[in-house]
Amino acid sequence: MHIKNDISESDALTISKSASVLGLHEFSLLTRIQAGDITATRLMAGEMAVPISELERLTKQSIYSLAVPPDEPVTVWSDARLGIKRNYYSGLKRAGEYQEYTVPGIDFLRFTDSEIKGYRAAFSAIAYEFLSLGELRKQLEKPGKVVPSPEKEICTSQLGVWQVCSTLLNLGSSDIVLCQQGNDFAVMERFRDGTPYAKANGIAEILIERNDPNEAMKAFDENAIHTLEFMASNQVATAQRIIWGQFQEHRPSRLVEAISERCRLAVADEETISQTQAERHTHTNQQCRKGGMRI
Repeated sequence: MHIKNDISESDALTISKSASVLGLHEFSLLTRIQAGDITATRLMAGEMAVPISELERLTKQSIYSLAVPPDEPVTVWSDARLGIKRNYYSGLKRAGEYQEYTVPGIDFLRFTDSEIKGYRAAFSAIAYEFLSLGELRKQLEKPGKVVPSPEKEICTSQLGVWQVCSTLLNLGSSDIVLCQQGNDFAVMERFRDGTPYAKANGIAEILIERNDPNEAMKAFDENAIHTLEFMASNQVATAQRIIWGQFQEHRPSRLVEAISERCRLAVADEETISQTQAERHTHTNQQCRKGGMRI
């Protein structure tokens, strides 16, 4: 991972905005930052960001010609959507207020009305990203439910012709697929046509290449878990910025702890990686046999 520390906040965009500018899913962007293919920086609150100069390099365009999302006020989600529960019969008080609220992931903590306002604001700011985190984790745990890519082969002047064996992950703006070319196997990302990143870098990129398909998928699974942890960590940093900036008088450390634990649990290994890989490998072998490919 390459981090530049001499970048001012005005010269960088958050991960969310950078992904939008590039036409990538945040998973794709953070994967490349982890691999050192994209240089990043950290904002004062700890959030990851991408220097504008790096975005211009990746798109081969000036930032002024790219569609940068505007800053918009956060829409606070309802307690039901955020998983907040209220116990009207709580007799515990803190700073003169009843501790009536609980939140998912950290049931032993109780929050007052003043504290829960900070939780609502902070978690609402990362809610969509958090839902995406859970969806990606489900795809990794249940590979049989991943929607197959419509691509049967990937052909580019840079990469040649690769046959698509199976789809490992759906990202919306791209699919991650296992491909075969002779005796070689590669985990590749196939981008949707027309995105700024794809226009500048091609419609597909090799993420992992191995002589054995199981080794390629094992490496992908391990890297994917690390990327999900990276995503969760960055979401916590975003929430922390809001909490300390707007609600620091309401015990912010407790709010950060609650959100951090919830994000951690979203990517926790409820099933072992080996179990997930075994299911994925069985599914991939079946798909490749159906297509008449050797694996």
